[in-house]
Amino acid sequence: MPVEMSSDLRDVYAFWNSGGCGVPFLEKRGGEREAFTAYREARYRTEWHIPVFAAFADARGKRVLEVGCGNGADAIMFARHGAAYVGVDLTDTAVDATRRHLAAEGLEGRCGLANVERLCYAKESFDIVYSFGVLHHTSSPEKAVHEVWRVLKPGGVALIMLYHRHSLNYYVRILLYMRLRLLFEIVRRSWPRQAMESAEPRRLRGAADAELWDRHYANFRRQGWRYLRAKTFVHHCTDGPECPVAFTFTRRDVARLFREFTTLNTRVAHFPFGKLVPRAVERAFASAFGWHLQIRAVK
Repeated sequence: MPVEMSSDLRDVYAFWNSGGCGVPFLEKRGGEREAFTAYREARYRTEWHIPVFAAFADARGKRVLEVGCGNGADAIMFARHGAAYVGVDLTDTAVDATRRHLAAEGLEGRCGLANVERLCYAKESFDIVYSFGVLHHTSSPEKAVHEVWRVLKPGGVALIMLYHRHSLNYYVRILLYMRLRLLFEIVRRSWPRQAMESAEPRRLRGAADAELWDRHYANFRRQGWRYLRAKTFVHHCTDGPECPVAFTFTRRDVARLFREFTTLNTRVAHFPFGKLVPRAVERAFASAFGWHLQIRAVK
């Protein structure tokens, strides 16, 4: 853990360093380059709005900083389109994956460890700062956004995605379905007969793992009914029950967070239930009730 960080961020580091984004997908594939290629294709097929938002081609000849590089999928796209790419992440896992991903494609780019709440770069160092689904996982998004502003050149662009509170995913899946499902588990297990406090966390992510409700139940046993409060429960329902930090934001929150910027534009995208409906229906729902709040801010 070579990056200086608070105790809150150490929990974030421990969770995400246990396996970066897309690791389960990559582990199921053969050769490394083929696995990375398959992951990129799946990512942009499922989240088709990412290339539109990131506008990779517009980064040609510009210095780009990606905060939270994951396994390097977007790094490849920036580098392919001629950007001078620099990627940072809190975790060794992500930095290593991004370096291997760039090497597998024979592309240039730098990648290293960093804490977004205290970036190591001088002010006005980058033309673009890009961060897709990362800043809501830091303990102080306010500090993170200020650092993004600080390292941007005047006229530079911040492209940031944050989780959207006013979304169907938040109100229907997290606050309604997942709460009710956990309440069912609490009643079914009759907690005096089945203590779970000593279970070892496996850093579960997503909602498909067979042990998902074991972990939620264990969290409930440790924290009691306050675990189901919205401001607590949401942290554990976005990327897995052991995820320590996952904030959601409204457009009003974004206006406050990005108040140092000269101009600010937001749009909503990504309907997580898109596999169940035609693309046209998905687009219509996503534009109103999507899970991703896409922010374009100019310094």
